[in-house]
Amino acid sequence: MTSQIKFKKGTYKFHTNPNFNYQLNRTYAWSNGDLEELKAVAAKITDAATWEKELLELAEKALQEKRMENAIAYYRMAEFFMYDGHPAKITTYDKAVNLFYDYHADLFKSQMIKRDLVPFGAAHLPVLYTIPEDGKFTDTILLHGGYDSYMEEFVPMMLYLRENGFAVYLFEGPGQGGALRKEGLTFIPQWEIPVKTILDYYNLNDVTIIGLSLGGMLAPRAAAFEGRIKRVVAWSLLPNLFELFLYDMPKNFQQVTRLLMEMENEEVINLIMKSLMKKDPMIEWAINHGMHNMGVHTPYEYLKKINQFQYMDVASQITQDFLLIGAEKDHFIPVDFYKPIIEELKNVNSLTYRLFTEKENAENHCNAGNTKLVLDTIINWIKVIKPFLN
Repeated sequence: MTSQIKFKKGTYKFHTNPNFNYQLNRTYAWSNGDLEELKAVAAKITDAATWEKELLELAEKALQEKRMENAIAYYRMAEFFMYDGHPAKITTYDKAVNLFYDYHADLFKSQMIKRDLVPFGAAHLPVLYTIPEDGKFTDTILLHGGYDSYMEEFVPMMLYLRENGFAVYLFEGPGQGGALRKEGLTFIPQWEIPVKTILDYYNLNDVTIIGLSLGGMLAPRAAAFEGRIKRVVAWSLLPNLFELFLYDMPKNFQQVTRLLMEMENEEVINLIMKSLMKKDPMIEWAINHGMHNMGVHTPYEYLKKINQFQYMDVASQITQDFLLIGAEKDHFIPVDFYKPIIEELKNVNSLTYRLFTEKENAENHCNAGNTKLVLDTIINWIKVIKPFLN
């Protein structure tokens, strides 16, 4: 498919740590970082503090040189590893967001993309939406990210879908981007609540929902309770966030942790988790960051909360057409998770499973190395599936 919107292609071995390596690939592919700059700083990154330092230095340099896309990428991703409560976290987030909207001002002045804050209780959900110029479109897409997403990084996807004849409503729900940082909304597993809010506000019916990463589990959860969703795209899907947290741990540790959680032994769990946090800076960051995202205050509360983020309990209620997208070498979600996921989708109208590979440059989490290929796959799937619903 030809397009005005261009996506970067390829995955790179920036770092030996899988998470740092992925986030550097994400900075390059989705956030428009410079490949050579990222290669140069990768070796200097050893923990969250050095990540922050190196990315901020890149951001300041890019800003001075008026390389605005690079500056936006680096500020955004520098904030990513800042601890919640860090004095510069919100100001760095604001800088990235403000630079983004200044740089792309013409998109919004022309109203190609419109920006909204949708009332949600006492707070608001940030929304960007776009409708093809002629007002005619193949489908309406509700698009959202996952655990650590910012909606601004999905704007190229949104515009590509628009080019191909789709109306797109891109939003941040509780726990994400500005909904968390500016509105104070922490994650909830009942994703049907923010989805209903968006569908009601814009009077949307017969929609395709696309969720990425943790959103790949949240979108099907919403679909289980929302009849206006007719098609579901789970762009990476995990059965249970708690089980994902434990996955790479030693088997004995997994067994003991599950038993202690079943016993609700908060004191021992907190001691074990705090010990792990002292030994491993990445676990320390992950749990502290997670407690803030989830709106809890102890490691035990965090584990208890993430155990609610699963889709197996509602899988049998999902009756829509379902596209499941996986990645061959996803460092977050192992391929062996998909078999039980597929087996539980007993009542879907149709099921398509597509596993993207290293040969396609799409083997990493959310296939960040070849976004265009995945979007083309989604577009073609919708165009095949939707006529049968009309």
